Amino acid sequence: MPTKTYTYVATDPNGTRLTGLMEAQSIGQARDRLSKLGYKVDSVQEGAAAKRERSAFVKQVGAPLVGKVSYEAQLTFFRQLASMHKSGVSLIQSLDTLAKQTRHAKLRYVVNDIRRHVLEGRLMSEAMDKYPEVFSPLQVNLVRAGEQGGVLDRSLHQISDYLAHEVELRNLIKSATFYPKVLIVMSILIVPSANSAVNYFASASGGPRLPLINPLTNPAVLIWVIPLLVLAFLFLRIALQQPKVKFAWDLMLISLPYLGHTLRILCMAKFGRAFAALYASGVPIARAIQLSADACGNEYIRWRIHPAAMRIQEGEGIADSFRKTRAFTQMALDMCYTGEQTGNLDGMFYNVADQYEDEAKVRVRKTSHIFAVLVLITVAMFIGYIVISFYLNYVSLIESAG
Repeated sequence: MPTKTYTYVATDPNGTRLTGLMEAQSIGQARDRLSKLGYKVDSVQEGAAAKRERSAFVKQVGAPLVGKVSYEAQLTFFRQLASMHKSGVSLIQSLDTLAKQTRHAKLRYVVNDIRRHVLEGRLMSEAMDKYPEVFSPLQVNLVRAGEQGGVLDRSLHQISDYLAHEVELRNLIKSATFYPKVLIVMSILIVPSANSAVNYFASASGGPRLPLINPLTNPAVLIWVIPLLVLAFLFLRIALQQPKVKFAWDLMLISLPYLGHTLRILCMAKFGRAFAALYASGVPIARAIQLSADACGNEYIRWRIHPAAMRIQEGEGIADSFRKTRAFTQMALDMCYTGEQTGNLDGMFYNVADQYEDEAKVRVRKTSHIFAVLVLITVAMFIGYIVISFYLNYVSLIESAG
């Protein structure tokens, strides 16, 4: 009987997960050979496992445009995965269960692909790295640190905690801007609603029809508005993925009065929480600084922080390296110096994140009130323009009739 090639995934007597190829006449024979070697067999499949890769175009253009997964869905996934893994459920079984439970189609596909990847004996972090539009470098490296240190459940809990704070802050921004959004939507809907009512009563009474004029439906305006909206969408979804474009954009935002300082403390909060999680997981400090800078959400701040990693590798102190970047606030530098002296660097940066998140929440509420007033004034001017246009048409109609 001819032999065939089989791909196996097994665990050796030391607990190390292995994958490899074996020549055998059947799957049963392959399993028997592995069992005699003292391996605990997870899976055996015929043929060499094919490595599935994604093209650069899909990863850089297509996926960021339509393949994003919300933070809420990610939070649920990591929280449940951490709980199942801590309870002793195997990683493959946990991924299989979560893939069946999730309602998010994109996330379901990604989790199934990660499960296949792990089933072939490779690392979960390698599979996550294939989907940069879903998993950030921070998440990938936390999982990698957990895999290398044998503390994957702790890394998964740290990711879920990080996402929980991110979701809380985003929900605060959504709720704070809800009223201005309603005003904008109502100002757009009020004109067609009023025209429908005018047409109904005019048809019923036989009177003249005097529709309200909406400048947003004017063809001369739409010629400019529609392309601008399309360009704005492409700018936010694709152009901002390019480092040079995002650098210029973030530099402009952080230079704005009041709003710029709010964005800076948000960056400090994100950096502090990410750095504390990575440092506590045992990630080398230079790498932790680079990944935390990537997670801060501002390309300009990231660019300023990155050289600190090289200075630290050359033997310079952490606080001194951070001070030379001119990216950190004074409170963050003082906390860093204290943590460096006491050996509680992760605890100090968790405190930085907590304090700056609280301050950011207050600033977001104040900014939302100011934004609501500006939107209200803009909507009032828009409605006023429509009303004045209506009465001008009404007077012209009376003069024509006279």
